[in-house]
Amino acid sequence: RALSYRHPMNSNSSKTIFVLTIFKTETYRSPNMVFGSKNKAKPNGKGIKDLTPVRSLIETALDRDHELAPLLIRFAWHCCGTFDAKKKNGGSNGGTMRFEAESLDPENAGFAKANSLYRKIKAEHPTLLTFADLHILGGYVAIEWTGGPKIPFSYGRTDFSDQDACKIYGASQCPFGDGKFNPHGSRLPAADIGTSKRCSLQAPARLREEPTISAVRNTFARMGFNDRETVALILLGHQYGQCHPDVSGFEGPWYAFAPNHWNIYTHGMGYLSLYTAPELKYEEVITKAGKRQYETQIFGRTFMMLVSDMCLIWDPEYRKHVEDFDRNRLQFRREASDAWKKLTELGCEGILTAETT
Repeated sequence: RALSYRHPMNSNSSKTIFVLTIFKTETYRSPNMVFGSKNKAKPNGKGIKDLTPVRSLIETALDRDHELAPLLIRFAWHCCGTFDAKKKNGGSNGGTMRFEAESLDPENAGFAKANSLYRKIKAEHPTLLTFADLHILGGYVAIEWTGGPKIPFSYGRTDFSDQDACKIYGASQCPFGDGKFNPHGSRLPAADIGTSKRCSLQAPARLREEPTISAVRNTFARMGFNDRETVALILLGHQYGQCHPDVSGFEGPWYAFAPNHWNIYTHGMGYLSLYTAPELKYEEVITKAGKRQYETQIFGRTFMMLVSDMCLIWDPEYRKHVEDFDRNRLQFRREASDAWKKLTELGCEGILTAETT
């Protein structure tokens, strides 16, 4: 079912916005079952686990608190987004989000509710999954719960001991960057690096905002993603949830109509159209915390984008993939599934077993 409204920017337009569309959950399997990564799961019959009890606990938590879904997806994303393809470290294996240095990364603010849920589940099922697996499974369950695709999950990640983590990362026990692409020193993508000092503020956005465009591209390339996969992952993640000024300094939802649902609809407008609808104009706004973001109004509601989101509009290479995904929504669903599967298995080569329940 869908609720539809005439586009407010053009009363004669035949376009409609689909505020909420309910899909049947689908399982996507690519032809070779590799999902764009080298980590082909091993359904070998040994050590196969029934994850139904843990899935049920996560689903119950989501039913009680709908705002939890975007949080669990973001948490899983951030556990994986530290991977370095050249150094062969970082990512979800090791469960390093448990350690103080990584949990205190400003990019990881606001995860107390997710951590509380995972500690309770771990206490109830102490041997079923590691924290590293649990942190990622929550994101899979949340995507499915919101109406997104059912993406096959694989488990087998380890929880590093203090000694293991120190041996790999040193005293911090965590994978940090050099600050080149994130002023916090984090390996995670930065929302805004600031404008270029090599051109005026009146220059085209693709030149003026080159520092953030370059930081986004280099951050995802470090993990092993190309431009198309980068676009798929940003769109997948930022269709959900909202920014809280007390957490990040940014304010408001990305998609105000239904921030706790999969909003890239097969038909209609939805989240992808916020990037492509020519009628929509974004204005730069400075939040109370002094952060730059961009906003537009639809039906009296405010829709927000970070500078890193606007890069998908400003950069010609990113934009062509956004427009292609907008024309081919089912293809986006498939490729976003591939990219998510690849993201969540970075650094886990050869250790994962496919869930069969």
